[in-house]
Amino acid sequence: MGTKVFAYPRNGQAADQQARDRYECYRFAVTQSGFEPMHSPGVAPQAARTQPQSDYERAQAACLEGRGYTVR
Repeated sequence: MGTKVFAYPRNGQAADQQARDRYECYRFAVTQSGFEPMHSPGVAPQAARTQPQSDYERAQAACLEGRGYTVR
C-alpha cells in the first residue's frame, strides 16, 4: 500500500533539499496521523486503514506545499 502524494518543486529546490524536505514531511505526517506507511499493514481490515492513510497523505501534502512544492 503506497501513498499517493506526488510533489514537484516550485522554487528550484536542489535534489538534496528535496530529499530532506520529503523525509521531514514524512516524519511530520506520521506524527500527525499515527499512520506509518513503511510498516506492514498487519491484520487490520482495509477499511480500518483507509482513514489513517488519508490523514497521512493530507498532512504530508500540507507540509510539502508549505515548503514550496506543488502537490498532486
